[in-house]
Amino acid sequence: MNSAESKENSYIQRAINALRAFYAAPWFPFFLAGLTLLCYYTSLDMVLIWFIALSGTFILLFSKDTSPLITLFLFMNIMISMKNSPTLVVGTPDDYYFQPHIIAQLCAGIVLFAGSGVWRFIVALKHGKISFTPALAGLAAFAAGIMFNGAFSSGYTPMNLAYGFFIAFLFLGVFAICSGSMRIDKNTYRRVALSFFALSICLVVELIVAYCTYDMWNESGGIDRIKLYFGWGMYNTMGMLLVISLPSAAYLALNVKKFGWAFTVYLVVLLCCAFLSLSRQAMICGSLIFIVCAVWLIIKCKRYRAANLCIFAAAAVVAVIFVFVNIQSVKSVFEMLTNNFFFGSGRSTLYEKALNAFFSNPVFGTGFYRDLPEDPGFVGLPIVPDMYHNTIFELIAVGGAAALVPYVIHRVQTIISFVKNPSEDRFYVALTIAALLILSLLDNHIFYLLPTTVYSFLTALLIGSEGVGTDGRAKLLHA
Repeated sequence: MNSAESKENSYIQRAINALRAFYAAPWFPFFLAGLTLLCYYTSLDMVLIWFIALSGTFILLFSKDTSPLITLFLFMNIMISMKNSPTLVVGTPDDYYFQPHIIAQLCAGIVLFAGSGVWRFIVALKHGKISFTPALAGLAAFAAGIMFNGAFSSGYTPMNLAYGFFIAFLFLGVFAICSGSMRIDKNTYRRVALSFFALSICLVVELIVAYCTYDMWNESGGIDRIKLYFGWGMYNTMGMLLVISLPSAAYLALNVKKFGWAFTVYLVVLLCCAFLSLSRQAMICGSLIFIVCAVWLIIKCKRYRAANLCIFAAAAVVAVIFVFVNIQSVKSVFEMLTNNFFFGSGRSTLYEKALNAFFSNPVFGTGFYRDLPEDPGFVGLPIVPDMYHNTIFELIAVGGAAALVPYVIHRVQTIISFVKNPSEDRFYVALTIAALLILSLLDNHIFYLLPTTVYSFLTALLIGSEGVGTDGRAKLLHA
């Protein structure tokens, strides 16, 4: 190799190292948050999509540690702008994502990102970084059950296999790729928490802007929550993302040495925003997760225990005063929470149809693609099927016992994994996963593709950290 080639290789290596440092930096999530808000309000969707696709490709091809992927997975959930949104809640959906040149770019970006993941998996498998553990075997069985959804049922369509493949890849593929190439230490948990924190900042900003600019008030003075929508989803999606961000605020409040109490204040703010999302599932599940986070902080955070107690007490006083001052509004919210939650919303009918679908084909179910008028289908993308709005009912309906049994085994495996080596860091990850799973008992978030990637990453982190001590050092070599 001559000097010119050596110099060129040196420049390339420097560029690669610089990009590695960029994606691994603690401020990268906040950079992406700023870019996301800019693209959201300027309708530059493809700029953000290409940035995420190329960033993911680089991380998978050139980074030794794939943990920065969590930042990309989170922001993928909010990368569609209002102007270009295909969702039906906007009234007249835009055809932006159905234009041939946009479809071509989306396909190219997906192929690059996913193809890099497949290459990373093959390399990790070749070098023995991925072992066929019980957890991986359980997920493989679950992925197989999902792929064969609706097999041998009347009205079966090949789209069942296609969507099943996508879901299976995101459950199993993301788990395998990340578990085989993720460096797990204290910085990993910090990166995850900061990514959720940066995401929640975008959510809070977009929610505030919506309340300031949307015409959501009805004639009786109440809020019409159907009008609270965003380019990337509706109020339930907003509520879900806010709720799964709660544990990260508590984790940062517990681990930030200076002004950690500020994150406790932010924890309260996130709960308020969850209520402002007007999502019933977010209000109920958010309150539950918030209580767990508050107890966790009071017990474990000795440094700011007094400050945290004061913050929670002040929040409770303000909440009581707010209730008395706005008693009518609170009553209307309470009625919304209690009236027709299962029956008027169509959930009971969906659950009944799920049972009928299971009994018609108990082994493989009837598949994802069935006409369910009770599901409003606000996503607006034909590839996303109607859902039964509950994880268990969804599984028995679309995949039967072939999907449900391995899912239950997988669920038991994750619980056993946490119990084997409980720690503060792993409790944080488990609580975040639990928040998403509880929410998915009232909706189908983990089957909507993008939240699936977040779940799979967090599960890989939870399982992979089973042999990692509280000091961040591995007790056992893990895949």
